[in-house]
Amino acid sequence: MTRRPFAPAERSRVRISGLVLLLGAVLSVATVALVGIWFEDAESELAMEREQRRLGDLAALLSVELAGQLANIARDPPQAAGPAAAESGTWTARVTAGDGRELDVRVQIGELFHAADHLDSTDERVFVLPPGATKFFDLHGLSAGPGVLAELVASGEDTGMLSDEQALQLGLPAYPAFVSVAAADGGVLGTWRVAVVGSTHEEIERDRRGMLRVIVKVLLTGISTVAFGYFAFREFRAQVMARHQLELAEQRRAGEEVLARENRTATMLTLASGVAHEVGTPLGLIRVKAEALLDALQDSPEEEDVRTILGQVDRLRDVVQGFLRAARGRMPEQTRSAPATLVQSVRDLIAHRFQAAEVELQVEIAPEMPEVRVNALLVEHALVNLLVNACDASPKGACVTLRVRQEGEDVVFEVLDEGEGVREEDRERLLKPFFSRKAQGTGLGLALTNEIARMSRGSVTLTARSPRGAIATLRLPREVP
Repeated sequence: MTRRPFAPAERSRVRISGLVLLLGAVLSVATVALVGIWFEDAESELAMEREQRRLGDLAALLSVELAGQLANIARDPPQAAGPAAAESGTWTARVTAGDGRELDVRVQIGELFHAADHLDSTDERVFVLPPGATKFFDLHGLSAGPGVLAELVASGEDTGMLSDEQALQLGLPAYPAFVSVAAADGGVLGTWRVAVVGSTHEEIERDRRGMLRVIVKVLLTGISTVAFGYFAFREFRAQVMARHQLELAEQRRAGEEVLARENRTATMLTLASGVAHEVGTPLGLIRVKAEALLDALQDSPEEEDVRTILGQVDRLRDVVQGFLRAARGRMPEQTRSAPATLVQSVRDLIAHRFQAAEVELQVEIAPEMPEVRVNALLVEHALVNLLVNACDASPKGACVTLRVRQEGEDVVFEVLDEGEGVREEDRERLLKPFFSRKAQGTGLGLALTNEIARMSRGSVTLTARSPRGAIATLRLPREVP
C-alpha cells in the first residue's frame, strides 16, 4: 500500500504529540536533576553541621585537658629561668604563690597537651591563647598569623568561619574552615583559650564528587529518556501512520460502496423504469376492458369484483408512476400517514395470499403511534414485499406477525416469520438487486423495499429469530409535530 502524507490536521497532531513527549522528557530529567541536587545539598549541609559539632566537642575536650594541666602547674609552678618570653614556645607570667611570694612561672605550651603531635594534621590544627596575649599560638609555640583567631575571640564568638585566605594563613588548605573556641580556667594562671580550626576541604571535595554523581545520573537519565522518547515517538508515529492509512482505506472502501450502491440503485431504477414502461400499456388495456365489463355487469353480483380489479389497476399505475419519478431523479410525493392506516391497507392487499398459503397473519400495533411522512403507496408496497417473503418462507399452519411500535424517534415495522431464517452472510446481500435464495425469485423485492426505505429516510434490516425464523425490520422516522 502506497504511503500517503499526513493531512495538515494529522500532521499538527503528530507534532503536538512529539512536543508533549519532548516536554515530558525534559521535565523528567529536570525533576531528577533537582531532586538529586536537593539531596546532595541536604547531605552537604548535614555533613557541615556534623563537622562543626565535632570541632566544638573537640575544643571542649581540649579545654578540659588544658584546665587540668594548668591546675597541676599552679600547684607546683616551675620558675622562669630568665626574662619573659625569652624562649620560643614558652609563656611566662608573674603569679603570687600561696605563701605570698611572687614567682615568675614558665609554661611550655607544647607540653600542655598529651600527644600534641597527633592533634595537628593537614586539615585540622589546634591553637592556644594565653592570658594577656593578642595572638594565638600553635602547639609548638609559634604565632598563628595576623591574629584572625584573636579577632574572633574579641568579638565574643565561640564559633566562626574563615575564608580561603585566612585558612591558608593558618597553614590549612585554601578552603573555607570552621573555628571552635573553648575557654579553660587556669586558676591563678588566668583564663586560657583553645581554638580548633578544621578545613572544609574534605566536605567540599565530597560535595563535588556528589555533584559529579548527580550530573552523571542526570546524563544517563537524560540519554535513556531521550532514547525511550525517540522509540516511543517512532512507535506512536507508526501507529498514527497505520491508523491514517486504515482511515484512507476505509474512506476508499466507503466511497466504493457508495458508488456501487448508487450504480445498483441506478440499474434497479432503470430496470424499474423499463418495467413500468412495459407494464403501462397492458395496464391501460386492462383498465379499458374492465371499464367495459363494468358497464355490462351493472347491478350484478360480479360488479364489485370488477371494481376491485379497477382499484388494483389504479394502484399498480400509481406505484409504477412512483418508480418512474424516482428513476427520473424526483422524490415521490410524501404525506403524513398513520401507521395503523398503512397496516390496514397492507392487510387488505395481502389477506388472500395468506389464505391461499394457509398461513395466519397477526397484527400488533402499539397504541397512540405517531404519524410518519412517507409516500403511502410505496411504503405499502415495501410492507407487502416483506409480508410476501415471510409468507413464502413459512410452512402451512405457521404464523406471521406484523408488529408496529415506537422506538425513540422512529416508527418500527417488524415482520416475524417461522421459516428457515436468514444466513449471516446473506443479511446484506439480500438487500441488493438480483440476489435471491428463492428458486423462482428475481432478487428485486427486497432491493426495491430497501430503496423505498432509503427514499423515506429510513432503513431495512434482516436478522435471525430464535429458535427459528427471521425478522425483517422497516424503520421510518416519525413525523415531528
